[in-house]
Amino acid sequence: SSSMDITGGSASNMCARNSVIGLKASWGSIDWGNYDTPAKRLAAQFDPFPISAAMGQGAQMWNATASNTANPTGSTVATSSSFSRRQQNLITYNMPTMNGFDASFAWSAANEATGATSASTIQKPRLWSAMAAYTNGPLALGIAYERHIDYNPGQLVTYNGSNDTMYTLGAGYTFMGSLRVSGVYNRINYNGITTVAQGVGTDMTVSTWGVYADWAVSGPHRVRLGYSSQGSTKGTFTGAVGSWTGNAGAGQTGAQKVHGEYAYALSKRTELGLAYARINNDLNSTISIGTGSNTPNAGESQSFYGMLIRHKF
Repeated sequence: SSSMDITGGSASNMCARNSVIGLKASWGSIDWGNYDTPAKRLAAQFDPFPISAAMGQGAQMWNATASNTANPTGSTVATSSSFSRRQQNLITYNMPTMNGFDASFAWSAANEATGATSASTIQKPRLWSAMAAYTNGPLALGIAYERHIDYNPGQLVTYNGSNDTMYTLGAGYTFMGSLRVSGVYNRINYNGITTVAQGVGTDMTVSTWGVYADWAVSGPHRVRLGYSSQGSTKGTFTGAVGSWTGNAGAGQTGAQKVHGEYAYALSKRTELGLAYARINNDLNSTISIGTGSNTPNAGESQSFYGMLIRHKF
């Protein structure tokens, strides 16, 4: 048997993936449950690769992926720094598409505040996320904003609270009806990572971007290519925040990744193919190639060769 907790309270239940209940009418829809944030969904419109695993860029572009995760309420929550989130207890409003425009707004429910009883959890963590997109024939444009309130990205035992933010821009254009070229840009800022008294700085800012090509060659044949870059961290903080390393702006903390795949469509929803990816870390960076891989030593590179099978449910 399996539970049906629509809020996504346990990763072992049937609602560990995108699962919501809601209302839909001419004014749009309101959903509640375990679902990708609007900012994550916008990025997926312009990035043809999965967010995680070796072909994804979760750690590099969004400082890790967080799937089926709640607002963090302690000092050891590993997902507190991630800006690619499938969020529990998320309430989302999706406006109807009008003349090519659509938008979504989401905020996290307040359940987690009930456990705030110690010095490390006196804050009330919240998330809100918004996106807007425009599509006109072969052209697609998008913008997103996400704010994490009191998320404790530095995983401090004593935490004074802060606001962490991400801005995202996306653009894509389809040539000849079969070749789509697209790109994503993110600017992520962490504030109040530590207190001034701790002497290791309080803020960190990172810019990341990726460019992609998705070509439906002919019949069942498809080729996807991508290049993504994480710039060196800026700001006053020295130390680790999630997958990223801060060194008070001294540099050499970024990473660059190339990835490509050939896919053969077995059906409208199933692909079989070959894939390659490589990530090159700067001298002080330790970004892994994807979920499940070992963390490299500073400055090391990682490569991936593999076969893929992808099915869309």
